[in-house]
Amino acid sequence: MIVANAYETRRLKLLARLAVGQTVLDIGYAQQPNPFLKGHRVGLDLNPSAPDAQVRYEEEILGDTADLQSLCADRTFDTVICAELIEHVENPYALLRALRPFVAPGGKLLVSTPNPLAFPVIVAEVLQLQRYFYTRDHLYYFLPRWVARLFEATGYVLERTVPVGLWSPLGALPVVPTVMSYQVIYVGRVDIVLASATGDPDFAP
Repeated sequence: MIVANAYETRRLKLLARLAVGQTVLDIGYAQQPNPFLKGHRVGLDLNPSAPDAQVRYEEEILGDTADLQSLCADRTFDTVICAELIEHVENPYALLRALRPFVAPGGKLLVSTPNPLAFPVIVAEVLQLQRYFYTRDHLYYFLPRWVARLFEATGYVLERTVPVGLWSPLGALPVVPTVMSYQVIYVGRVDIVLASATGDPDFAP
């Protein structure tokens, strides 16, 4: 548990460090609000944060990402965070497309998700373990190359990938290649020229 908590803390710190601007929309935040985020923080989730939560965002919006247009109207945010969420949804392509209009010009989309090539996942797969790294809440695992394709197909440019670090029962090693990191953060931006050139009707520069 200590290792897991330290690993999650590192991931949250990295997300906060990668965020830009003064406004942040954190999708699916309720189970783990990020205490390191700065600026005006808006959380959107199906559930409210816990009554005894130590971190409170400036705004909390209850609702589904399918209703983003009505929930957030014409607002845009300097940073949109979709952390540990795309592996839970049936259509991650639709989710990223839905988020795109809410990323302000010059803003960032930050997506973090587990990596199926990471050490503990590979071990669990080889041993066919169904107790560890096999939660029923996860519908997908995403290989890093395929997240790049996911970004490209939904109108983003993948600027960089940031490994959180190697997870192990003995500790966390932060400086590792992306392919070895259990969780990976993907940093994207909206490519206005590309989206306009393709005639995407869902994109409004």
